[in-house]
Amino acid sequence: MTCPITSPYQKVRDIVYNLSSIQKSKNPKSKIEKWVIRKGACPAHTGQPVIIPGSMGAYSYLMVGKGNPAFCNSASHGAGRIRSRFDLSRKGASQNETELGLTGVDCITLREERRIEEAPAAYKPIQSVIDVQVEAEMVDVVARLSPVLTFKA
Repeated sequence: MTCPITSPYQKVRDIVYNLSSIQKSKNPKSKIEKWVIRKGACPAHTGQPVIIPGSMGAYSYLMVGKGNPAFCNSASHGAGRIRSRFDLSRKGASQNETELGLTGVDCITLREERRIEEAPAAYKPIQSVIDVQVEAEMVDVVARLSPVLTFKA
């Protein structure tokens, strides 16, 4: 099925996370290959573009990988959840826009519950995650991006 929405913008980067891939040894004489499994992470080889998304209400970051072998040439994919989808959608949970961090957040969704489940209050703050990865020499910051519009399927 093709998307009925057209855009004048070209996709810059599509980064996969939660993947497994074979990586060859950097030693040209070695034929050793190893499986690297990334869960909640993305490749961050030297010079490779990396996107680390924040929540709907937080900055996202365009980074460049530094190929740090201590971290399997990887970077995180966001900060991770602090509240489960179930916790946010269960009966009696707050639907207050301010408490959920949704005030001023523009979000298009096919199902309203997705907007609540993915609210900014569901996620840990992103800045400390970025700072730790830069300090660990996993990635460098290229740009900090402000969310304008979020689409949640």
